[in-house]
Amino acid sequence: MRMKGHGLGVIVLVATLGVGCGLSEEECLKLRGEAYEVLNAPHTCNDDTGCMFSNWPGCAKPLGRKNESKIADIRAKFDAGKCFESPPECREPPDVYCKQGLCVFRERPGGASNPNK
Repeated sequence: MRMKGHGLGVIVLVATLGVGCGLSEEECLKLRGEAYEVLNAPHTCNDDTGCMFSNWPGCAKPLGRKNESKIADIRAKFDAGKCFESPPECREPPDVYCKQGLCVFRERPGGASNPNK
């Protein structure tokens, strides 16, 4: 009798742990969307030290250091929610710098029309 009660308790515990351990795919996509909204907004700066690369979501984009914590907070929720994403295949990004008060990629010689990229 004692074993049955103990076994039932373990089953209840395992079932309880399985509920709510992760976010739905819709919730994960919403978090990624929020992160992209932050990334796609203009990132203001005073000088080059105010700019950096984003490291999530997707490939690197220019990011103002003022917004680094916003992306980090969204990423923490994404990771805690056990959301999954395949690693993106990205090219090595150009440098990020402050140009006329905005964080942007530094243009490489040859620009986008360079066929050797």
